[in-house]
Amino acid sequence: MKKALLLVDLIKGFGQEGYDKNMYCQNVEKIKKNIQELAEYANKNSIPTIYCCDSHQSNDPELKKNGGPWEEHCMKGTESSKIVDWLPSSGLLTLNGTNSNKKVINNDKNVFRVDKRTYSRFYNTVLDNFLRNNNIKEVYIAGLVTSICVQHTAADAFFRGYKVNIVENGCADINTEKHENSIEYMKNNYSANILRMNKNQLE
Repeated sequence: MKKALLLVDLIKGFGQEGYDKNMYCQNVEKIKKNIQELAEYANKNSIPTIYCCDSHQSNDPELKKNGGPWEEHCMKGTESSKIVDWLPSSGLLTLNGTNSNKKVINNDKNVFRVDKRTYSRFYNTVLDNFLRNNNIKEVYIAGLVTSICVQHTAADAFFRGYKVNIVENGCADINTEKHENSIEYMKNNYSANILRMNKNQLE
């Protein structure tokens, strides 16, 4: 079964201090090494890596000025929407309506980016189209934050028939309780397989 790694919101607004006010998730420091090992593991095992990134526009419904809960953050074209400096992202291909229709996974370019405007990486994006066109049926999910964007992405993957794996020590939330409750919820409701990175191996 072909697999893909979805790295959720590992962008500067959430994963690197000094960008969007009140959006930085401090607990990312606890998982940084695991995420780096996970990216390396995917590369060594020819598992395509897809960075799933907030890239908001001014009329997005989750923004407070439009009735949503959040101030402006990770806006399209800004530094805070770029992938964190501590992960390799050079040479990645940004997926769009044209190239997501092709079988674009090969040994030379195996790292991609999908921009999204709300919590789920599948909602109104080309991600599902890309995965299906490349015969991917199983996803590993890691990133920020566990109880919001990771959980919504896992839900949409499950609803679409993908086998869901959550890399528990590759996810972080604003506190331990939210993280643990979300992990348990995904396990119980989406039949998610809960894994951990341990010495460059997934267990």
